[in-house]
Amino acid sequence: MIINLICNLGEDAEIGDLVAYNTVVAWNLRQSLTKMGVECRLVPERTLMENPPPKADHTIALSNIAMTRARDNRNYRAALRDSTRGELCLWLDASWVGWDNIFDHIFTVVPPFPGRSSKYLHVGYGADPAYLYPEQREKAVFLDSLMWGKYDGKYDYLYKLYTDVLQTIDLEVISPVPVYNKSRRLPWLEMQAERRKCHFFCVTQLGGFGLSRMEAATCGSLIVQPKKLYREEYTVDLNMKIWNTREDLIEILSSEVDVEANRLKALEHSWDKSASIIMKALEGNDADT
Repeated sequence: MIINLICNLGEDAEIGDLVAYNTVVAWNLRQSLTKMGVECRLVPERTLMENPPPKADHTIALSNIAMTRARDNRNYRAALRDSTRGELCLWLDASWVGWDNIFDHIFTVVPPFPGRSSKYLHVGYGADPAYLYPEQREKAVFLDSLMWGKYDGKYDYLYKLYTDVLQTIDLEVISPVPVYNKSRRLPWLEMQAERRKCHFFCVTQLGGFGLSRMEAATCGSLIVQPKKLYREEYTVDLNMKIWNTREDLIEILSSEVDVEANRLKALEHSWDKSASIIMKALEGNDADT
């Protein structure tokens, strides 16, 4: 079987090129699918129409650019179909409505919402333990990017609370990308080197399916989640503490952390499991055909 993975990487990509979310997903899916005997091609989404990829048995769109162009540009959608003998699929965080009108399968990180089409299939995701492992020494906290002004500024007070509290606690604060969309992105390998140092991972984004949480937990970090940003239906099952008040946050960040237990819980998820579910879906369609 041959699968084209539409993303922000090309066939000559190396692990040092990983930065954006879709590149990490594409790289890890390819690793797992290759172990299962699948040939996977990394196809750059921006040049797909000018340089159409060789025809594949199936195609999975992984990047935001690919999915939005497939939705909004009929020529782009036709190019994807022309290079695919079988199923045209989409990787998506959650079962957002409408994508089943465009794609044959939608592989989701969290379980589909009730009432969604059977095209939506929960596959989850994982983190590569070869790069994500405990390396904690002095007590440290990873503060994810502060999203000032995002969500119409509704949660800015949470970011201020994080900032204020972390100044009063004896913890090393690691925040390599301090402000969302305004700070330079860190290459993926460098980011994991920072995550491995941390006992806590402070969530700043709405919901709970962020890959960064999975990667942090695989390093042994305890996920620290503001109640106001918590959405159970979007949340991947990891060891987590939810805080509502300043006192809650201080108590959590002052507690002891069972790094190994956090890691073992995270390792229940894996890219190999995700790839296996994808393959069952695609092989089932091949058999039907």
